Amino acid sequence: MQDQQEYQPVYIHGRANLKTLILYQEEGALEKAKKIENYYGFRNGIGGKELYETGIKQAQNIGVEVKKQEVTNIQMIENGFEVKTERSTFSARSIILATGNRKNKPNIQGIEDFEGRGVSYCAVCDGFFYRNKNIVVIGNGNYAISETNELIHIANTITILTNGEKPPEFRADSGNVTIDTKEMEAIKGDKRVEEIQFKDGTTLKTDGIFVAQGVAGSLDFAKKLGIMTRKRSYNR
Repeated sequence: MQDQQEYQPVYIHGRANLKTLILYQEEGALEKAKKIENYYGFRNGIGGKELYETGIKQAQNIGVEVKKQEVTNIQMIENGFEVKTERSTFSARSIILATGNRKNKPNIQGIEDFEGRGVSYCAVCDGFFYRNKNIVVIGNGNYAISETNELIHIANTITILTNGEKPPEFRADSGNVTIDTKEMEAIKGDKRVEEIQFKDGTTLKTDGIFVAQGVAGSLDFAKKLGIMTRKRSYNR
C-alpha cells in the first residue's frame, strides 16, 4: 500500500487545523511505568499505560492520525520530506524526530575506533563510497533490511550479520546478499576496517560496515538527512 497523502506531522498542529500524522512502532518507557505520581492533575497518580492511551485518544479527538508502523527511512524531497515505513510511504512538509534515545550501537570491540574509517550508520549517505565492494550490515530487523535494500545495487556482496540474534525474513531481488548469525567479537584493521572477528575464532574480510541494529532512532534519521549533530553532556 502506498499512501502519498501529505501530512504536517507535528502534534500541536492538529489544533491549528493542519493535517497531522504520528508514526510509532515499539512500546516506550512511559507505557512501562507502573505508576506515575509526579504528573500534574492526578492526585492519586496514574499508570503509565493509561496516561499514554489517554494522550493518544486526546490527539485523535482533534483529528490527529496515529499509525503503528515502523519508520525505516526519511528523505528530503521537493517542498518537504518523504517518510517510508515497512508498508507505506508518506510525504510531509515538516517532521519532528521524537523517538527518544536508543542505544543501538553493538558492543563490539573497535567499533568506535573505526567510525568514519569503514564503519557507517547511514547507507544513503555513504553507500556511494562502497561501489563494487564487499560490505556488512549489522542488524536483524526491518531497519537492517531497509539499509540492505539501499546497498544491493551498489555493493558487490552484502553480508547481514545478526550478532547472534534471529535472522530477518529477507527476500532480495539480487543474489549478492547472505545472512550470518554468528556473534561478533571485534573489528580489526590498520587505517580502515579490514575484517570482523567472531567469537568462534573465525573471521570475515570486509571493506565496510553499516550499523542498522534495532529500530532506527532520531539520531539515525538526522544523520541520513545531513543534519549537524552535536554530542553534549549536561551537569546536574
